[in-house]
Amino acid sequence: MAADVSSFVYFAPVMVFLVVFVIMVALLHKTELIGKNMYMNIFLSFVIATIFITASSIKQLVLNVIPWFAVLLIALFLIMALVGFMGDSGKSIVSKSMGWVFVVILILIFLVSGIKVFSNSVSPYLPTATSSQVSNGNPTLVYFFSWLYSPQVKGFFLLIGVAIFVTWFLWKTGGITPAKK
Repeated sequence: MAADVSSFVYFAPVMVFLVVFVIMVALLHKTELIGKNMYMNIFLSFVIATIFITASSIKQLVLNVIPWFAVLLIALFLIMALVGFMGDSGKSIVSKSMGWVFVVILILIFLVSGIKVFSNSVSPYLPTATSSQVSNGNPTLVYFFSWLYSPQVKGFFLLIGVAIFVTWFLWKTGGITPAKK
């Protein structure tokens, strides 16, 4: 028989507050960003966690990231347990690069969740915006971004990029020598 867990939705703001609060206290304590005063770290963490639960879009971002982060941590734990059971032969598999892989995956999770949460706010300013989405945006910004995504501006940046690349390539290969004073 399936359990009805829909009532957990009522506890979501509390969970977001607790997750942000605990992470901020730990980060501020570990980095000593504002000093060693634990009371100040707790107060600042409380303020940041309160901001997170009052801003609905940020709260939604945290609610989207937490399950994926939990899956990532479980996968990391299972990989580490598997390597532990392998003995000395498994130590060569785990290196600093595996840690970087998990950091990159975590950054991708944040990016995808941010795109999902803030897509309604950003969509009027993208080149693929429909007329109904554009009508919801700021007219000045819509005009600016339509100019920014125009073929002329894209061509300008492409030419500048090619010029920078060619200059760098010639400089590195010795095709250009610096002027002597």
